[in-house]
Amino acid sequence: MTSITNSVSDQAREHDRVFHATFSAARQARASRVKVRPHRAITPLKVTPYLLAQTVLLPLLLCGLIFWGKPLLLDFWRSCILLWSSGLDLPFSLSNQLNEAGQHTLRFSSGPEGAPMPSSTTLVVTAVVTLMAFALSLRMDHAKLPLKYPLRIVCVIQAVTLMYFWLAPSAFPYSMARHSEELMTIGYVVMLSTPLMLAVGYYILNQSLWVKLFHTALILLFFAIMVPHQVLAQAFIMQHLSVLFMPVLYICFGAVFDALIFVALYSWVVSDAPAAATI
Repeated sequence: MTSITNSVSDQAREHDRVFHATFSAARQARASRVKVRPHRAITPLKVTPYLLAQTVLLPLLLCGLIFWGKPLLLDFWRSCILLWSSGLDLPFSLSNQLNEAGQHTLRFSSGPEGAPMPSSTTLVVTAVVTLMAFALSLRMDHAKLPLKYPLRIVCVIQAVTLMYFWLAPSAFPYSMARHSEELMTIGYVVMLSTPLMLAVGYYILNQSLWVKLFHTALILLFFAIMVPHQVLAQAFIMQHLSVLFMPVLYICFGAVFDALIFVALYSWVVSDAPAAATI
């Protein structure tokens, strides 16, 4: 019985030895013949003087052009808003007074402070919907977990806004016109900072200069078209509901929304770069 046990043990050890020897030979052959390049996200980038010059000069040139064209850009946005507002029944117009930049800003309704205040019914319905949405977030798990915390953030912001309008509705300091102008200012700042952010993660890649300029122009064009329609969409919501939703629109669908849009466009641009761009 002991001899049989020893024989089985010897066979098992021999099997393990052959198994490990075979895989060791396979690893050595793979190491000598197959060259696996690390993912480009962790590959050290060789920055040439030409790429370094692009990283420095392109943002300076593009930011200078955007800064120089700010009055033209804002005038275009205001004209676009006025064009569509007539069809959407939004009482936008231009003020008679010039601002510090020498431009006529937007005016809503008959005066700069025109803003539809929430009714008691709107407050009650919004409170119920906010509580239901927060309760729904408690049941989110697994695949729905990424939506849990953004939904809670929206609920908390809306709950604080409800408390404010219940306690001191007449003290609300913001107007629809001011909200719209600040949305355009945020959009302009995002456009102005776009070349700077692209310089860090895109202009430094070993890719054609014209491709970089083309993708940059597409991103800037997207924001140039999106911002006035973003203003119109938020004004339309508040006009038909109330300014009760201005804080959540401003916080979640203002600067944060613009930043997420830039991240999405940046990801698209970088993912389109060839593998040789990091060599």
